[in-house]
Amino acid sequence: MRIVLTMLKRTVARRAQRIFWIYLHNNFVIADKSNFRMTEATIKCTFVPITLDSCFRVLDFREQRRVAEYREKVGNGEVGFFAECDTGMVGSIWATINRTRARSVARMHMPLMPNEALIHDIVTAETCRGMGVGPFMIGQMASKLLDEYRVNRIIIDVSCKNHSSLRMMEKVGLESKERVFSLSFCGKLAFRRNLKTTSGARC
Repeated sequence: MRIVLTMLKRTVARRAQRIFWIYLHNNFVIADKSNFRMTEATIKCTFVPITLDSCFRVLDFREQRRVAEYREKVGNGEVGFFAECDTGMVGSIWATINRTRARSVARMHMPLMPNEALIHDIVTAETCRGMGVGPFMIGQMASKLLDEYRVNRIIIDVSCKNHSSLRMMEKVGLESKERVFSLSFCGKLAFRRNLKTTSGARC
C-alpha cells in the first residue's frame, strides 16, 4: 500500500510541475577541466553511451517506465551515459546541449546560451550508493562534453534540499557559483532571479 501511495504522489507531483513549478537551486559551473576532479568509484565502472537500442538496460537499476523515458530523451537529442560494472548498469547521467544559435531554456528552468550544456538526472542504483558512482559519472560526463562535444560551458543545478547531491558536487571539487530562484508556468520559464552569486554559496 505504501509503495502505491508513493507512486501516486510522484505522478501527481510530476503533473503539477508541468503547470506550476517553484525551484530553489544552486548552480555549479564548469568552463574547463581545472574546475573539477576526475574520480573513480570504489567498484570498477565503465562509461557507456545510452542509445535507443540500449535504453532497456535501465531495468538493471530502475523501474519499467524508465525505458520509455530514456528512449524519449535519446529521441530528443539528449546525451546519456550508463555507469556499468560487472553486475550490470548501476547508474545513469544525462546532459542537454543547446545546439542552436540562440538562447534556449532547458528543462523548463535553465537558460542556456549557444553551445552550453546542462548536466541533469544523475541516478545511482540503491545498492551502489556511497560507492562513488555519482562523482565518477559527473567527471566522465563533464570531460566528454568538453572534449568530444566541444561545449563552452557546463551547468549542474542542484536543489537546495538535495543534500546528498550537494555533497556529491563537493566530491568532484565543484563549488556553487550562484543560488537561483526559478518559477515555471505551463512548461515555460516565467521568472528567474539570482539570490546570491558567490563562490561556495550555501542553502
